[in-house]
Amino acid sequence: MTRIALTGLLAGAALLGSGLAASADTLNYGFGYPAASTVGVAAEAYSEAVKDRSQGAVEIRNFPLSLVSLAEAGPGVRDGLADVAYVLTGLQPGDFPRYNLFQDLQLIVNNQAARGKESVAYAGAVIETTMNCPECLNEFIAQNQVYGGGATSSINMALCTKPVKSMADLQGKKIRTSHAVISRMLTDLGATPVSFPASESYEALSQGVVDCTQLSLPELTNMSLAEVVKAVTLDMPGGLSSSVAIANINLDTWRRQTDEGRAALLWGASQISADITWGYHADAKSNVEVAEKHNVTLLNAEEDVIAKMRAFAEADLPKTIADYQSRYNIANAPEMAENFQKTYTAWLDLVEGIEDRDALRALFWERIFSKVDPKTYGM
Repeated sequence: MTRIALTGLLAGAALLGSGLAASADTLNYGFGYPAASTVGVAAEAYSEAVKDRSQGAVEIRNFPLSLVSLAEAGPGVRDGLADVAYVLTGLQPGDFPRYNLFQDLQLIVNNQAARGKESVAYAGAVIETTMNCPECLNEFIAQNQVYGGGATSSINMALCTKPVKSMADLQGKKIRTSHAVISRMLTDLGATPVSFPASESYEALSQGVVDCTQLSLPELTNMSLAEVVKAVTLDMPGGLSSSVAIANINLDTWRRQTDEGRAALLWGASQISADITWGYHADAKSNVEVAEKHNVTLLNAEEDVIAKMRAFAEADLPKTIADYQSRYNIANAPEMAENFQKTYTAWLDLVEGIEDRDALRALFWERIFSKVDPKTYGM
């Protein structure tokens, strides 16, 4: 045997013995957030989790603010422009009506005394309910993608240019909102809801186009809103954002993986779901200091405002459910809503003792993702 042939054989043997690195499948993950954002930081950990779990057989390459925008993500992952994407299902309500129903039940978080981890419990309830709902999963399959977990914002608040706490303060106030149910509630309270992308909040507030924007406290940092916001009403309008599928995978990409590869992606989904959810929860706490540093007043709504919000939520829930029955032909919407509310109540207890990201990762994995069979899921 020649020295050249022997060298070639040795090189090939080295590659075969390198933990499958030579045949790694690199998947592109597109998400419409900066690398330094809560989502971007979680994406880096997601990439490491999948690589480690698959022993290098599957790798994730992150594309923050590129590859696909937030608006393009759903169609982009469907058409294979991205292997994995952060999908805002609310932008395609007709494609994901069951998943979006959970979003429109959001005001149930307003209907009881705050326990501090409502957003964390809500995320767990959304993911668990979805994973156990074949019809929900089939909505994603119909769009040529596999559901890869979800997350929530922290509780939504009114980030304003002046204090808003009373019924009198609310009258005629222009408040940006991204959810129809919140718009209806604000109208009931006497405010004027305005709809435009959250990313335009800074300019709109600074130019006086709106008086407030409906967002969570971390956006003081993420969107630099601490520079223009002067007061935050902590318990109004409430609710949260959950209509995100944070790591949806192109169906063809998913099905070409080995069972071990799909198992690694499910493991990664449990990690990024927990990381984004806990990240927003933790950022809400840390942004209290940001508010204080920027002389942003933190206040609570008056009791009559809270009472009217809760009355609206209770009255509006049956209307929301009926709307999903008629508009999207979801005959079992009442049963779905009832099941979800029970699951959310259970999750409030489950997360009571969760105090860090790693504990939430373990809970998401053990209660939800470890029970998903990679041999059959999405196949």
